[in-house]
Amino acid sequence: MRLRNLVSVGLIFLIHFSCIHSQEKEYRCPPCASDCHKERYTLPGTCPVCGMELITNQHSEYIGYQKEAVRIPSDTIELNAAYYSPLHTENIKGVLVIVHGSAPSTYEDVGFYTKLGTQLGMAVLAFDKRGVGESGGTYEYFTVSRSEPWFNLLAADVLACVNWLKKKPELQQAKLGLFGGSQAGWIMPLAASKSLDIDFMIIGEGVSVSAGEEHYFSQLTGDGDENGISIAEAHERLGNFDGEKGFDPRNILEQLETQTLWFFGTNDPVIPVEASIEELNRLNRSNFQVVSLPNGDHNFLNTQSNERYDLLSYIKPWLAQIGIFE
Repeated sequence: MRLRNLVSVGLIFLIHFSCIHSQEKEYRCPPCASDCHKERYTLPGTCPVCGMELITNQHSEYIGYQKEAVRIPSDTIELNAAYYSPLHTENIKGVLVIVHGSAPSTYEDVGFYTKLGTQLGMAVLAFDKRGVGESGGTYEYFTVSRSEPWFNLLAADVLACVNWLKKKPELQQAKLGLFGGSQAGWIMPLAASKSLDIDFMIIGEGVSVSAGEEHYFSQLTGDGDENGISIAEAHERLGNFDGEKGFDPRNILEQLETQTLWFFGTNDPVIPVEASIEELNRLNRSNFQVVSLPNGDHNFLNTQSNERYDLLSYIKPWLAQIGIFE
């Protein structure tokens, strides 16, 4: 997936931050393919390095929640994280670890998912991706050849967060889930295949085919730019793909028993939606539920109405269906 298009995922949370109260504003570059995310600016404008429009950096907390800054050990590094818990912790039914897409994103950049988690009344743990923000380690840009070792490393970071949460006294009765989109659609099942502590996953615009196939598809479409071919034509050509596959989730998904909700937008030029849905249909796992968003793009936007899909209207009944909510 091309990072220049995935940066828009990091922008989504700004649209949905109406429930957050802010004390002061500063501006920064959103996640992108350039190394320019540590600079802070006092006025709006464009990033002098990559040219992206600056976004606000809000120092705030979610209403009804308390925020705890934490450091989580993962192998030889530490992850910088924020733990959001309801002010009333006596009856937390669920807790989420927010998992990153391919962009070099901090826990603030995945605030769209964090906000949805708080709207569900769940505790939420979000962290700076490895090598980004204040987390240790080295960030790697996506490549097919390095996808398998890199994804395993990222899955290990997710499991470090899971292990940290399992020790929290207020979460002993809570169901634990993973929530994220795009590249997270590979990382979350991989992490779940290595742990019995993950009860459910919510995957937004993820992929059930190999890294090589996804990369080939996104090259064909140009991730939706005017020089790319149509989504329909790219899907047709994908059937003839014979290149390097890199990480392939098929064997994992075939055996995975974790309850999983998948979201796919039918007008998403970034990932091979048709091939991913076909693969999930082939697997025919009773623990997988697939939601198709007509005309939806990679950021859950209906490209016909220009309105964003209300994911909670799908998530809440599904959580009730699998026994998380009564």
